[in-house]
Amino acid sequence: MKRKIIFLIFSMVLVGALWSPQGLKANAEVPGYHEYVETENESIDHWYGISRGTYLKEGICGIKDAGEGRVSVSGTTFAHAVCDTVKVGVYLDESSDGGSSFSQIGSYYFSENNTATCHGSKANISVTSGRYYMARGGHSAIKGSTVETTTTKTRALKCS
Repeated sequence: MKRKIIFLIFSMVLVGALWSPQGLKANAEVPGYHEYVETENESIDHWYGISRGTYLKEGICGIKDAGEGRVSVSGTTFAHAVCDTVKVGVYLDESSDGGSSFSQIGSYYFSENNTATCHGSKANISVTSGRYYMARGGHSAIKGSTVETTTTKTRALKCS
């Protein structure tokens, strides 16, 4: 009997959460597609929203070999309209096994209020020559209680 009551309460809570407009808009990953640009010393992931989110429009992250054991990373988030907060976080990952697995070695956070864009970069980060590096981006647009997010990730780049 207790199981039936618990199951009934859980079912009502689940149905209530699904029908709540606030529950649907609280935190949404916006569908989109990625375009990758790669050169000898740079890798970029540019994400475009296809299912137009209410706010989030585009996200870009990139990594560039700055030479002599140094890399630079950057990230940009674009919104369709002015938001309360637009953010981008850029994470630097390193592989010591030739690019098979990566671990995070740095993180850089940027935020702008009452705008439709946010850009940030960190230049001349000291790294180990000969290892592979990539950048990951976390992008968000926040307006009221609506939070829309997406992620980007560059291809691996061997540092000179």
